[in-house]
Order: sequence, then C-alpha cells, then structure tokens
Amino acid sequence: MEVLKEKNKSEKVEIPKSLKEAMEQYQLMNVVAIADKNNPHFQSSYADLKSVIMAVKQGAKLGLTFKQEVEYKNIILKKVKTENGSVIEYQELHRDIFVRTVVEQRNDNKTSQCTVPVLVNGNDKDNPQKMGSAITYAKRYGLQSLYGLASDDDANEASKKEISK
Repeated sequence: MEVLKEKNKSEKVEIPKSLKEAMEQYQLMNVVAIADKNNPHFQSSYADLKSVIMAVKQGAKLGLTFKQEVEYKNIILKKVKTENGSVIEYQELHRDIFVRTVVEQRNDNKTSQCTVPVLVNGNDKDNPQKMGSAITYAKRYGLQSLYGLASDDDANEASKKEISK
C-alpha cells in the first residue's frame, strides 16, 4: 500500500492497492450525506448535490476519485402504425440525455460506473432550468449509487401513492 500524509495532519493514511479494497474501506467509514435541504412540495428532506459530493470526497483519502459527464444520445425508433388495414412504417428521432458517473482509484486501472437517465418531460426538454435540475438529480443518484450512500427520503416521498380512506 502507498502511504499518503494528509494535509495539515501528522497521521498517515494507507492507500489501498485496488478499487475494490478502497471501496470496502470507504464503506467501513460509514460516510453519510447530510439531508439538510427541504422539499416543501413533498414535505421531506434530502441531501443536495453539494452534500453528496462532500461525502464522496472523503474517499480521496483512499485514492478514490470520480468524474461525471452529461451524454446526449439521439436514438432513432422505428414505429409501425396501421390505418384502414394498411401498415405505415416511420421513424422518430428521440433525444435522450444521461449522466455517466465513473469512480476510479489511484492504484488500479479498473473503474466502477453507472449511467442515470436525465428525466425531463417532453415539453420541458427545451427549458434550461428544468434540464439543469434533472441533471443535478441524476448526478446525485449516480454518486449515491456507486459509493453506497444512503438514499434520501425525497424520492421516496415523491413516489408514494396517495392512500385513500
């Protein structure tokens, strides 16, 4: 293991030899992203992107780094439609957007990665505010997924169905 001296500290931290070992040690650290933001619509709290990034940056002590990229993919879908017994084939172009998150470790050439779709309703795909919000959401969930951070209750509240009496 490589030994790293932390900035402004006299203690030495051993850098694991692999991504797997580093992630195991990170999990043992029990790092938590603080859910200190409120969603008034669902009356819930959540960890914002800044809190999630602060939590995953603790992995830097173990040689862990991450990068996130927004990917735009144009997908051509073939559709079949019947009118009065005749079949009409046509194509539609769909623009899909994803956030790809990659985690690397200093001493290993292996990576761990995930791709999270950016979910924006059709008409809102041209709205920069909605797009930015959806990208931020995808970044949070990509990092939480790869680092094994506890999920906030924001999404859980949003997906609950109303229970009728």
